[in-house]
Amino acid sequence: MSTNTEKFEFTTENLKRYQDYLNRYDDVESALLPTLHLAQEQSGWLADHVVAYISGLMNIPVIKIKEVISFYDMFYDVPVGKNIIQVCTNITCSMYGGREIYQGLLKHYNTEYLRPTHDNRFSFQKMECLGACEMAPCMRVNNDYYGPINLQSAISKIEEHQ
Repeated sequence: MSTNTEKFEFTTENLKRYQDYLNRYDDVESALLPTLHLAQEQSGWLADHVVAYISGLMNIPVIKIKEVISFYDMFYDVPVGKNIIQVCTNITCSMYGGREIYQGLLKHYNTEYLRPTHDNRFSFQKMECLGACEMAPCMRVNNDYYGPINLQSAISKIEEHQ
């Protein structure tokens, strides 16, 4: 949980990257998505104090930033594990067991949607579509796609990530 006493600032390197984003776009709001990615990469998730920093830096109201965060599945406004595991549960993947694989992973790792595992290694997210129907059922671990998978192969691939 975030408190008013928590501080966040971009590192010197990330501040330079932020400036590059500003130079790339015509207006500051166009740089919001890459700036949020940068902040989440640095802090792990987009806590209230991180959002407040971005708001002040970009002169964009907090509410507008929170609307963007809530719209996109790639941004997290709650603490998440080190590795994000997304399991596709769209129609094609579901026909091949995607929903059952997702539920099996939650049970195997004794967790719930986005709640980090006890060792903080993983968070699981059910996704409407990962855009990889040819791999059905599939999952993504961070930026790596795997499929077709079953529960055992999914667990094996997940365990490769520290």
